Amino acid sequence: MLSKQKVLFLLAAFVCLHIYAQDKHFVINYYSGNKVEATQTIPWNSRGVTDSRSQKWQLEVDSIIVDKKQGIVDYKIRYILLSQCASQVSVGVSFCFDDWSADNFVFVPSIVYAGNRFDKKVMSYPPYWYNREEWRIDMPTTTTLVPSLEKYENYGKIELTTGNAATPLMAFYSPVKSKSWMIQCKQGNQWGDFGLFIEENKMEKQARFAVMSPVVREKRATGAGFDISEDQAANLHKGDVVELVFRVYEQPASSLQDMYACFLRNRKGFNPSVSDYSVMPFSEVWRVMNQLFQQDRWDETVGMYCLTKPGSNAGWNQIWQLGWVGGGQATLPILLQGDETGINRALKNLNMIFEKTQAPSGLYYAYGNGKEFKSFGFAEAFKNDETFVRSQGDFLYMAQKQFSQLKDLHKEVPVAWYNSLKRQADVFCNLWDKYGQVGQFVDVETGDICIGGSTAGAIVPAGLALASQTFGESRYLYAAEGLADKFYHEFVLKGYTTGGPAEILSTPDSESAFALFESYVTLYEVTGNRKWLVCAKDLLPVCASWVVSYDFQFPEHSIMHQINAHSTGSVWASAANKHSAPAICTWSGESLLKYYRATGDKYAIELLKDISHGVPQYISHKDRMVGNLEPGGVCERVNLSDWEGKRNVGGNLFASCAWVEVAAMLTVTQLPSIYVQKDKGFIEVFDHLNVKILDQDDEKMELQLFNSTRYDAEVKIYVETSEEACRSLYSLKDSSKVKVVHVKGNSSVIIKL
Repeated sequence: MLSKQKVLFLLAAFVCLHIYAQDKHFVINYYSGNKVEATQTIPWNSRGVTDSRSQKWQLEVDSIIVDKKQGIVDYKIRYILLSQCASQVSVGVSFCFDDWSADNFVFVPSIVYAGNRFDKKVMSYPPYWYNREEWRIDMPTTTTLVPSLEKYENYGKIELTTGNAATPLMAFYSPVKSKSWMIQCKQGNQWGDFGLFIEENKMEKQARFAVMSPVVREKRATGAGFDISEDQAANLHKGDVVELVFRVYEQPASSLQDMYACFLRNRKGFNPSVSDYSVMPFSEVWRVMNQLFQQDRWDETVGMYCLTKPGSNAGWNQIWQLGWVGGGQATLPILLQGDETGINRALKNLNMIFEKTQAPSGLYYAYGNGKEFKSFGFAEAFKNDETFVRSQGDFLYMAQKQFSQLKDLHKEVPVAWYNSLKRQADVFCNLWDKYGQVGQFVDVETGDICIGGSTAGAIVPAGLALASQTFGESRYLYAAEGLADKFYHEFVLKGYTTGGPAEILSTPDSESAFALFESYVTLYEVTGNRKWLVCAKDLLPVCASWVVSYDFQFPEHSIMHQINAHSTGSVWASAANKHSAPAICTWSGESLLKYYRATGDKYAIELLKDISHGVPQYISHKDRMVGNLEPGGVCERVNLSDWEGKRNVGGNLFASCAWVEVAAMLTVTQLPSIYVQKDKGFIEVFDHLNVKILDQDDEKMELQLFNSTRYDAEVKIYVETSEEACRSLYSLKDSSKVKVVHVKGNSSVIIKL
């Protein structure tokens, strides 16, 4: 029997939730294989029930209001079987909503945005518009075959496991009712991961959100669509208990951004996440990865760093690309932290790009083997001279970063390089003037758009903003601001960005989101206009939605379990590929630190901490091999979902991936080990170290740094005041703010700041 206090809690919860007219039920499903054979919904006030199969259950509900103002209520539900057995069964809770509108924004982090009600193109990997007759300047958002509530059908159903989501959470925003609703659950229980199910019936104006245990999907999402799931219902015996733990959030919401703000506040507050583990300091990550690059990525015969080991018979797309996967970006970390050999090689690599890859239009051939270069492609080059705008934009931005670093190294930047890059910047200006966009794929020979739409060019505003300074021409800044505004109104305010990866059509993705965040922060740095910080603020929760917020429990047989991987901070690329990865493709997240310095937004630096701190654990080392990867190798797979089959959850580390290598190297060269604001006593540790404040006043701090790894660490500490953070640009090259400390492995030092 429930206690009087618990009854009061329940009544209060019912009053709180009744405002939003949701209809809650218990659910019992019986299965034949992975198909529902019988389903039964049970009134929420039931505490004992005999189901349609004559099995008796005791139902227990614990409920407590966590935050009445925010409409947050915690639940713990227990199904206790009183009969002798119940075969092929799954149980759960469903939330039904009447007067439903297909205009509601339905959201599951990293897998469902706007209900995935987009145009779709069904084809094998890698999908693309290979037929010119399909090309459109105004291409609508178009996805591969992904879980969807369907754009053109009256009925849609989404079946997921908690492993499909960066946060095990489902939500929606109703613009008509000005409300948002969200449910976050634990990963699962002894019966495995929970199921997350969403059904929408447009004709009847109804929707249902359900959390089930164990998860039994009819089909599982794969890389190229769907396959029969390997899920199995439970065979329960008398006394067995199935427990579901979840939290419900209901709030008024005047905009989609209100729902996203609720998500950002609460994504890390319910599921466990450990951040103080130590595997390998940043300096050791750099040492082992730079060694890999100098030994196994440099091809002296063509003067460039390759995406794989030279001579390995890889296809062109695994030999060199301009941007996206790191070809024109790999040289920046080497210029930032490499020795003279590495710097000279980086110069040769850049010279190769400027001398051999520029097309008549001013764009660059973005795909090649070091001797021949083509517009772009996958297994083979495209037939119609299309090049990928994201790849072009990456180089425009990163080349200028490298020009700046070369100046700091007192290296001369050839005039021909400036002239070459200016021609590319001109193409982007011309595209903006002619089309009011920069497209997704552009003819490399003519500079005309082949396929438009998407935010594939999300980094272009950053590149053009820098170009306005590099070349002293205001028209570049005019185009940068116009394009950034367009992306804000047509994508950010709609809750997603698209087209960052080249081989997902224009499916929602993280890569364009983080690139656009980089653009907004860069525009703020160039113009001083805080408008761009507001744009970044609205984009931040979208970026966060792609980042795993908790530590997934990997299967014991998996590589991720064997290395004790903490999934917090790993980043999903898109809704098309169903796994997270060790880093942002292909960025360090430096812009998050810059944004924090300008705004003090704790969610930004917390997000950066999770991402950057997670990276070193995935790097293979001779002392700690990750699968069969060579020292310095790092694979893109952090498989939480079973998109490659249940046996590959936490596994399938097939090879080291170029883009992750570059992103990891950028992370450990563009970020400090420790960031400090002395006047606030604020410390954030990105590196694999622990820090204790021993003494502090308005003018000084005394810290003890602990290095519990086996490797000696070279620790970069960025020290400033909150006032300095607001009025000066971030630079890890600023000797007045950066203190370097050496800490031996398994030891500590005391320092004064």
